[in-house]
Amino acid sequence: MAEQYEEFRAAGTEVLAVVNDTVEEARGYFAEHGLPYPCVCDPGHDVYDLYGVTSKVTSLGQRPGLFIVDREGIVRFAHVGHQQWEIPEDDEVLEACRGIPCEVAG
Repeated sequence: MAEQYEEFRAAGTEVLAVVNDTVEEARGYFAEHGLPYPCVCDPGHDVYDLYGVTSKVTSLGQRPGLFIVDREGIVRFAHVGHQQWEIPEDDEVLEACRGIPCEVAG
């Protein structure tokens, strides 16, 4: 999503990563990979649990979850993978974002 971040912003959306790392670990990873979007650290798994993204032994770590939540808090798109690499393509997510009726704050 980093490569298409500006397209997401132009579509009136914000990308937000939720990670189960400490602030220091996340800061280092985001800096190393040049990720332009904000990050929330959730080492206690509160957000993961809220959205039903549980860790499984078979997933070799934290399962991936991708959600589109509109301004009213309604989940408009949800995907939870079984393995870390199982996430939708950026174009699919961007298309889902564009399909959500909203007014862009100006």
